Amino acid sequence: MKTVKPYLTATNFWIAAALLLANAFAWFSVAAQVDMVEVEPILHPEIAEIRAHWQARDAVGESFSVTVTDRMAMETLTWFMAPRDLPISHPQVAIHPDGVTGGALVHMMGLRTPVFGRATVWLENGRLEARVEEVGIAGAKAPDFVLLAVEKAQQVYAQLRLPIEITKLELREGEVYIEGVYR
Repeated sequence: MKTVKPYLTATNFWIAAALLLANAFAWFSVAAQVDMVEVEPILHPEIAEIRAHWQARDAVGESFSVTVTDRMAMETLTWFMAPRDLPISHPQVAIHPDGVTGGALVHMMGLRTPVFGRATVWLENGRLEARVEEVGIAGAKAPDFVLLAVEKAQQVYAQLRLPIEITKLELREGEVYIEGVYR
């Protein structure tokens, strides 16, 4: 007599197939409903000037200041990503007095999946610091391995020796004001 293992029955197969199909439908539904603002890739003159002095190191000891709006931040991120073949698009930024929220579309396996995050930002010892409060994918909380990747990225940032020192940081609704000195 032939024995059939319970996990190989036709009923279990069809249940698993239905669950996989429902999961795929849910992912495609989320990807199809994404409606994020798309901005042009622009490096604004005031940001370009800071970048040029940063790279040339020709303004050591001089001060700078800049006000960056939500839109300027999104356009600058788009400008930065444009020449690179990154699987991400439609960066979104919203600056608030209590922190920054952001998002983008991640392109994986033919899907455009929205990701989002929220961070508290402050100034410490001449550097911008941030604590990631929340990270999500397609409207759900991100798994722990994503949060670990964010922590590793923050550790890399912590090791960088930047050629600027930030002396003032003011988060406002829709913009951030930054003052600093070139090192």
